[in-house]
Amino acid sequence: MFIVKTNLKSGFICGCIIFATIIGAGFASGKEVWYYFARYGAISYPMIVVMGLLFFVLCFLCLEFGRRFEINAVKQMNLILFKKLSFLAELILCLSNFIILSTMFAGADSLFFESFGASFYRFGGIFTAIVSIIVVWLGFKKLIKVNLVIVPGMLILVLIILTNCIFGDLNFDILSTNIEHNILYACLNSVSFIVSNLFFGGFMIAKLGNGASKKVNLWGSFFGTLFMLVCIFCMVTILYYNPSSFAYDMPLVFVANSQNFVLGIFAKLVVWLGIATTAISLLYQIVNWLESYFGKHKIIGILVSILAILFSNIGFDAMINYFYPLLGFFGFVFMIFMSKRMASLPKYITINKV
Repeated sequence: MFIVKTNLKSGFICGCIIFATIIGAGFASGKEVWYYFARYGAISYPMIVVMGLLFFVLCFLCLEFGRRFEINAVKQMNLILFKKLSFLAELILCLSNFIILSTMFAGADSLFFESFGASFYRFGGIFTAIVSIIVVWLGFKKLIKVNLVIVPGMLILVLIILTNCIFGDLNFDILSTNIEHNILYACLNSVSFIVSNLFFGGFMIAKLGNGASKKVNLWGSFFGTLFMLVCIFCMVTILYYNPSSFAYDMPLVFVANSQNFVLGIFAKLVVWLGIATTAISLLYQIVNWLESYFGKHKIIGILVSILAILFSNIGFDAMINYFYPLLGFFGFVFMIFMSKRMASLPKYITINKV
């Protein structure tokens, strides 16, 4: 009984960290949920279920990959997966993480703009970058503790907003004019959502699986999937009740503000935490890779953050619409290589570090 409780507790913590790693600015704000799911109307609900099953399987695959290969470094992971092409894979992964990091800073800028006005627009990315740098300097254990904060906040937020929507006035007129009735695109977008998130969060999840048992990894995959499914189901329904919100950079914040001033403040805090936890994880991965070549991780963290802030000038909405589909393609390739590598292993053998 004690072992079962320990596995459940460890799995729950693992699931929280997985969820916090992938939540990001696009997810927490609702923009990504609209782009990948809600815009396809009622067919988005069954696609969310299928997406959840796929996420569970691939998440467990990443955790087990980390456990069996004892993953501790980005360079090590890519060498195992891509062998002679490992440096190219590292470069693509690093650039992709850099793009998403820039998107997090752009999202923080949009959040600060909606919260404090145009005068504070650029402070969002800068403030988030400073927090990310400090946490990365403190190390992986501190990063895990920070990630645990976002899960209850995100779940409470979407459940409160959804409850207010259900007992409020219904308005489906605007939404019906923006629905795309294309099942093929809906399926492709669901898969793209999963593989792109596991692509940029793959190292963090694999590192999380290192040292854990198979049962803990199973529970971690279960809880991580459960948290994500609850949030996406709630957020899609919230967007249905508030169809005009999709036009905003931060749909969830817009809806929360329209319901209640205090709820709006809570939403902004939760969304920023979602942005910050993902930014920290991304910066950690980039620094982890560059440190293996150049050392001096503190200086690297500062330089990468400055470049990401400059790149974020492209804008939050533009980066999600133009860069995220490309990341879905890279994620698909990444998961194929990981699946093939795991399939080639004997069932009961753990591989030592490379």
